[in-house]
Amino acid sequence: MKFMIRSIALLAAAVLSASAATTQPVRVPPSTVTITATQMGVPVDAVFTKFHASINFDPAHLASANAQFTIDIASFDVGDAEYNREILKPAWLDAARFPTATFTSTSMKALSSTQIEATGKITIKGITHDVRFPVTVKDGGKTRSYDGVVRIRRTDFKVGTGEWQAVDVVADDVIIKVHAVTATDN
Repeated sequence: MKFMIRSIALLAAAVLSASAATTQPVRVPPSTVTITATQMGVPVDAVFTKFHASINFDPAHLASANAQFTIDIASFDVGDAEYNREILKPAWLDAARFPTATFTSTSMKALSSTQIEATGKITIKGITHDVRFPVTVKDGGKTRSYDGVVRIRRTDFKVGTGEWQAVDVVADDVIIKVHAVTATDN
C-alpha cells in the first residue's frame, strides 16, 4: 500500500512539474499577429500590435499541449490612421463592443517532427468557430518559435456588415498569420 501511494505521489509530482515547466508566455515582440485581406484584388496587410498569449508545449506530451491568444482589437494597424479608425467601427471589428478576439486550442497533433496541427476555437465579435491549421515549430536553444497560418471567412464573424457585407470589394477570405516566440525549459 505504501508503495502504491508513493508511486501515485511521484507520478502526480512528475505530471505537475512537467506541466508547470512547459507553460510559457509568448514574447511580444518578437512575436506577431498579422492579417492579410484583399480589397479590390489587392492584398492588404495589417498587424495587431497588442496581444498576450501563452503556450504549453512538450512534443513528447501533445495531449496536454495548449495555446491561448487574446488580441486587443483596438491595436489593429494597417499603417493609415483613417483606415484604422474605420476598421474599428461597428460595421467591421466593432472594437467598442468587442475589445478582444481570442484563440483557444482544444487539441494538437503531430504532423511531422517539426509540424503540428492545432485545432481550436477562434472568437471574433463574440462569434466562435472551430479552426484547424498547421503550425511549424522550431527550437532555437533558449527559445522556441511557432509559425501558423489560418484562413477564415470574415462574413462568418460578421466582419463587414451593411454595405460591406458583399465580397466583391473586400474579399471574404482573410489570412491570419501568427509568429509566436517563447522561452524553452533549457
